[in-house]
Amino acid sequence: MPMWGYGGSGPWSGFGGFSPFFWLIVMVVVMIACFRMMGRHTGPSSAEIEDLRREIRELRDKIRQLRTRT
Repeated sequence: MPMWGYGGSGPWSGFGGFSPFFWLIVMVVVMIACFRMMGRHTGPSSAEIEDLRREIRELRDKIRQLRTRT
């Protein structure tokens, strides 16, 4: 008795040895796609960074003003 089924009957009997290789290739393709998607991560634009820096400066000024009042 064969290990993976009963005999060689059925329409897919000849592809039983090919199936693991097919799914291995599919898995490798998905992994490559995932790694490429992670590599395309882009950071914020320079305008956004400058806006954030300006807001931080304004907040620090407000904190200094509040400290001098007390």
